[in-house]
Amino acid sequence: MTDPDADTPAYGIVTALPDERPLIRPARAARFVASLLILLTAAVAGLAFWQSWRSYFLARNALSALPTVTAEEIDTAQRNAEYLSWGWLAGVALSGVAFIAWLWRARVNSARMCDAPQRLRIRWSVFGWFVPVANLWWPQMVVGDIWRASRPDVPAHGADLRDVRPSVTVSLWWGLFLAMNAVDLYAVNFLADESTEKAFLQVLIANGVSGGLAAITALLALAIMWRIDRWQTGQVAVR
Repeated sequence: MTDPDADTPAYGIVTALPDERPLIRPARAARFVASLLILLTAAVAGLAFWQSWRSYFLARNALSALPTVTAEEIDTAQRNAEYLSWGWLAGVALSGVAFIAWLWRARVNSARMCDAPQRLRIRWSVFGWFVPVANLWWPQMVVGDIWRASRPDVPAHGADLRDVRPSVTVSLWWGLFLAMNAVDLYAVNFLADESTEKAFLQVLIANGVSGGLAAITALLALAIMWRIDRWQTGQVAVR
């Protein structure tokens, strides 16, 4: 696959195309897979919250003066929590791969349908997620520029994306995504090794906040992918 950014200088003359120009075709299959995996991962986050709720009450019972909970119930709760943790990690990894696959195609399409320079090259739609520190804002820059370049009111030639209003949806999605990961890191690094009732309560609260953020983030991600694909569908390639 050629890189439209490489074919055309950032502020140069666009490459001429034949009279019968191809139409843009979004990666609907990648969007469908990414959407399904994102929803499943959000569902696992909800199950983790339910399991932490159950674990909290089991721990409170076990630490009481007259415990009625059995050791088998505690072991089962711990085992279920571990399974859900691994399921969450697997879901994040798989949905991330699927989303990046869709993002690459969307970035290529946006460069083909609008010759306005974007802040990052196409390669960073993939590699930008793995650069330490920079991955706190580069992915949002990529998605934001794709959103603006794909808007139907942005001309195909001669546009300046800096003059296009940033997407509130993209900004909200990225902010909630970072907040969700921050809560998860706090729960894993500071609460995992404690066994007090207070620690179980904090895990419950953290999982509740993380699950809520995961649900909202998932819906926003689906809305962003659907909107961009809808804007790109059937557009004429200009380079």
